Order: sequence, then C-alpha cells, then structure tokens
Amino acid sequence: MKKKTIIPYLFITPFLIAFVLFFVYPAGYSLYLSFLKYKGYGEATFVGFQNYKALLTYALFWKSLGNTAFYFLAHFVPVMAGAFLFALAMQSSYIGRAQKVIKPVLFLPQVVPLVASALIFKIIFSTNSGALNQITGLHVKWLEDPGLLKWPVVFLIIWRSVGWFMVIFLAGLTTISSDLNEAATLDGANNWQRITKITIPLMKPIFLFAFVTDVISSFKIYTEPNVMMVETGMIPVDAQPVMNIITNHIKGGNFGMASAAGWILFLIILVVSLAQLFLMKNKED
Repeated sequence: MKKKTIIPYLFITPFLIAFVLFFVYPAGYSLYLSFLKYKGYGEATFVGFQNYKALLTYALFWKSLGNTAFYFLAHFVPVMAGAFLFALAMQSSYIGRAQKVIKPVLFLPQVVPLVASALIFKIIFSTNSGALNQITGLHVKWLEDPGLLKWPVVFLIIWRSVGWFMVIFLAGLTTISSDLNEAATLDGANNWQRITKITIPLMKPIFLFAFVTDVISSFKIYTEPNVMMVETGMIPVDAQPVMNIITNHIKGGNFGMASAAGWILFLIILVVSLAQLFLMKNKED
C-alpha cells in the first residue's frame, strides 16, 4: 500500500527538483538580494528597504511603469474583443471550410519570432522609408514623436496577440454544449441573446485565464519597444517599459536595485491579477 502511495511522487520528483532549483531558489535569492547593495562580486552590504525606497522615489521608474500600463490598457480591449469575435466567427456556419485558411493566417503572427516581428513593424512605421508613410504619402514621425511612439508597439501587440487568444477562446467555446444553444433557439432566442445569456456567462473561466495571462505578459514587455525604437543605443524615455529599469541596473552592476524592481513588478502583477479575480467573482455572484 505504501509502495502505491510513493510511486506517483517518484514520477513528479524530477519536476519538483527542477522547480526548486530553477524557480524557488532563484526567487528566494532575488528577494534576499533586494535588501542588499551588491555588484555581483565582492562584499554585499545590507541596506534594508533602501533599494525599494530609492525606486519608489525615482521619477524614471514611475514613468516607465506608466508606459508599461499604457501598453497594457491600449491593447487589452481590442485584443480581447477581436479574439472573441474571431472565435465566434470560426464557429459560424457562414465561415464553413474557409476557417481552415483563416485560423492559420490569424495565428501566424504568434509563430513569427518576436524580434523579427518588431523589426518588420519598425520598417513599416519608419519616418523616412517606412511602408506606411510611403503608401499614404504622409510624413508622420511614428517612432520619434513622443505623442505617437508608443502606438506602433501597441499595434504590434494587437497583431501578435489576437490569434493567440482566439485559439484560447475557441477552445473554450467547444466546451459549451450545442444543446443549450439549440434549446435557446427553440425558445425564440436570437444570436445576440444566445451570446450574452449563454456563451459569455459560461466562458467566464476562460476569460479570466486570458485576462490574467495577458496582464502577466503585458507587464513584462521588453523586446517590442526596445527593438523597434533603439536607434542610438538607448530607447526613448517616453517609450521605456519598466523591465528596462531592471536590465539597466543589472548592466550597471546594481543587483540589489534590479531585484527590488523585479519584486515591485511582481507585486503589481499580483495585485492586478487578484483585482481581476475579485471582479469576475463578484459578477458571477
């Protein structure tokens, strides 16, 4: 009996060992580093909450955090709404066999390497030789104007994310029994009523999963703005995400400050995710 009880744990032991070595230990060590002044070599000095205090009073940190929040808020509704509408369309009888072509086309941006996607969009939105300005005959400084330079990044995120979340929503739609929609149709419900009264309520767990994963990925954004906007070795402050604060401190040999910034970012993601859980739970109640 004891042998049968132990065997399942033996199968998951490799995962547990890897989880402790590559997640629990690094996370715990970074938390420890956040209370130190440490260059990566030599003696480390304990400074308590000094690193956190310095970051929270650092104007560039709040500017970068605001940029990151903008990237998230600007793309969230278009991505989620567009992905859900495409998922509904894929299940529609009007699409038929065409979905075999439309699905791969929509998902293709997710397959393209992120750096390659960013370089493509950099070419599209370039001021002098960009495809968009060439086609429209305009001379818009997309990557130079402080009021515009974050929008190309938002368009890139939307282009890459819609297909991914469409697949997630499509998987959720397949779990809804067709009997429910057929019964609603017999009772006289139209398409809009079936979507709002049956589909959306039953899709709430899928929506919650999508929202939380989008929050996590959005607040860790780094590659898109850095690849698209770096011309002179430094990304403009008006487009710099909060992840740049972490990488800049690592490059500067301030591992304690970088760790503190990482933990502040973790707490922000945790709070936003919990807020989404709370709001979704209240709506269900």
